Amino acid sequence: MKQSSWGCTIFIQLSLCLIVYVSLHLGHPFFFSIKDGDDNAGVLDLHFISVAGGFRQLHRQTQLLRLMERVAETHKAKFVVSTSEYGEEDPLLQNATRRFSSLKLPWYTTKKGSGNFREHIKLPFGGSLDVIFVDTSSIQQEVFGGALNGSMISQLKELTTILKAADGDWRIVVGSDPLLASTLSKESEEAKGVASSFHQIMTKYGVNLYISEKGCTSGVSDRSFTCITLPYRSQDQGPTNDVKREMEDGFLLHRVSFSEFVTYTINSSGQVMDTRLVKQKGKESI
Repeated sequence: MKQSSWGCTIFIQLSLCLIVYVSLHLGHPFFFSIKDGDDNAGVLDLHFISVAGGFRQLHRQTQLLRLMERVAETHKAKFVVSTSEYGEEDPLLQNATRRFSSLKLPWYTTKKGSGNFREHIKLPFGGSLDVIFVDTSSIQQEVFGGALNGSMISQLKELTTILKAADGDWRIVVGSDPLLASTLSKESEEAKGVASSFHQIMTKYGVNLYISEKGCTSGVSDRSFTCITLPYRSQDQGPTNDVKREMEDGFLLHRVSFSEFVTYTINSSGQVMDTRLVKQKGKESI
């Protein structure tokens, strides 16, 4: 009888723990949907987060950082990639590393005045990941200026040099502008040529993924790499669009393995809005 009573007590305690666990995670469906739909995930896979930095209202910033913290804890994220033009002075970065213990991770972001540069990151299963930051804002100015001048040629050469030196198994490029293909008829032939050159350079040197803050242009015929837009509030919209801006905010969770690169788009409500899979060429059947 004592053994039966003891077993019943243990069962009740375990049941209570399960109820508490489930109740704490209600309202955050991505914790379940990502794991349930990702049967190929391995124990040595690398997880990291990418996010658009910049200024947000305090309550929105806090909500976003708390959500990022939960994801970082759950998936043991190793670092964060930020597209903020403010670099290390970005308010999102500063508040994250100061107030949220799980986000006191390496933050890789743009560096003011440094132009294009590369971060080389070792992967736990062997090999490496190259994250190349591109100063797309200055390139974009030249593109819309409609002139293939010495400055533009120099920037494209610099990007070529960095990508040529990249020897990682996975290569992603991070920028704040699309710059993949020209879709605006008003652009000059020179501007279209610059956009095309940017795309050709990334294709030639094996870029797997391009992460853009302001959207990816359509009309790219060569699908040699994938373009993903960071979820972020719309710019320059009136007060009637506050709800839309809130819905568009969020971040990306990435899972990197030997043969695939999976990206989950998570909105400010914690829902997985999109999943993108990139296969490593030549490793699909390994």
